[in-house]
Order: sequence, then C-alpha cells, then structure tokens
Amino acid sequence: MITVANSKGYRCCTLGDVITLKRGYDLPHNQRLQGEVPVVSSSGITGRHDKAKVKAPGVVTGRYGTLGEVFYVEEDFWPLNTALYICDFKGNHPKFISYMLRTLGLGLQNAAGAVPGINRNVLHKIPIAIPDIQTQQRIAEILSNYDRLIDNNNRRIALLEESIHQLYKEWFVRSRFPGYESVKVVNGIPEGWKITTLSKIAKVNEQSISKKTLLNKYNTLIFHQLLLVL
Repeated sequence: MITVANSKGYRCCTLGDVITLKRGYDLPHNQRLQGEVPVVSSSGITGRHDKAKVKAPGVVTGRYGTLGEVFYVEEDFWPLNTALYICDFKGNHPKFISYMLRTLGLGLQNAAGAVPGINRNVLHKIPIAIPDIQTQQRIAEILSNYDRLIDNNNRRIALLEESIHQLYKEWFVRSRFPGYESVKVVNGIPEGWKITTLSKIAKVNEQSISKKTLLNKYNTLIFHQLLLVL
C-alpha cells in the first residue's frame, strides 16, 4: 500500500502496514507444565508454563472473550488461542505500538456473531498515522515514565489502604482505640458510643468509576497530547 507523510512527519497508512497480528496457540490446563513462562490470554497473564512460543518483547490483545485490552509482555511468553499477538513489528518500537493500540478502540471492531470476537484481517485495515522510529521511542519513554509513576502510586495507595484497615480493626474490632484502658464498656460498646446505620450519619453516593476505566482514559489522553506536541 502507498503511504503518505503529513506535514508533521507522520506516515498515514493502515495498521497492517505497521504490524502483523497472529492468532495464539492452544494450551489446555491439563497440558501445562510447571514453569515461569507467562501464559497470556485475552485478559492478560492467566497462568504459567515451562515453554515459550514467542520471544519478548511482545504485545497481545484479545481475539475472543475480553476485547480491546492490550498487554505488553517483557519476557518470552505463550499467547493463547483466545488472543492475537504481534509476530512482526516491521521495524517499529514495540512499546510505542502497545500504547498506540490502546487508543484505537480495538474492542469496537467486534465481528458479527453470537460470541464477541475480532478478525485480525479487519484490524489490519484500520487507518492510522505513525511517526518515525525516533519519535516513537521518545513517546514510549515518556509514557513508560507515567506508567512507573502510576504503579508506584498504586503501591503506596495499597499500603495506605492496608494501614487504614488495620487501624479500623484495632479501634473498632479489637476496641483498642486511644485511651481505651480508662473507658467504661456499656452493653458491649464503649460508654458514649452508639450503634446506628451508615445512612443516618452520611450521604452515600452510588455512582462510581473503576480504576481500570479511569487509567485507560488517562493513558489515551496523554498519548494524543504527546502526538500533538511531538
């Protein structure tokens, strides 16, 4: 296919000009042997095996089941038949490609049928604009820094949440709150306390958004901002 470079140096082409997707391989649970090789399905790493089918780095997305998720794999792995993996990056930066795929709405390319699925030939026809390899590397490095920052913050949040849970148990389950030694217990609870319902002391808002949805939207926004800046 003939490609066209725009004024910003981006090459306009199709996804199939940039990468080649391939279906993963069957590996029933009863045939998996103990090992450290990640087994990657449409929903990410779902097990381990003793042999790898694909050399790292790798990029995997769902073919059946969970659609639209994209996984970057940093070690040799076994892609399952529910997934598509990139067998040829055609000289492009693997980490950049993984970020780019997350912005293409792959889950919306669902083929007609009772079971949700994606045809790789359909994905290969998606029109895209891609920068040169140096710009790809810069974008990948910047977004990787964001990923590391997010991971560090998530670990900190997890530690804080665990501290909060332990503090709650210490105060309200074990009843070892500050000054508990000198507090009189009446009917099984400290004097001055009362038993009530959450709705009587707080307004509960049931609307919520998952962390995964929030992070996906955040990463997509950052990616498009970088394309504009670079």
